[in-house]
Amino acid sequence: MGAREEAFQRSVREQIALNLRRTPTERMLALCELLDSARALAPTHPEARHLRLRALAARQREREQVRADFRRFLAAGGGDTAAGV
Repeated sequence: MGAREEAFQRSVREQIALNLRRTPTERMLALCELLDSARALAPTHPEARHLRLRALAARQREREQVRADFRRFLAAGGGDTAAGV
């Protein structure tokens, strides 16, 4: 393990220890602050917005495909609950 990886792992352990000492409210506030920071770092130009919308649409299509595959599986007799499968 390199020095950079060790430093990263130590930082992760310190953050976990810090979180364990926090109250649930403090944890939520820290999470909100982290999300606000990530949102502030996200690009806002029109091309970035277009890419985000395309990614959202792709994830939605993937979810719909998984559901359709599962429905076909069940319709074909898959998932026989009597057999415990």
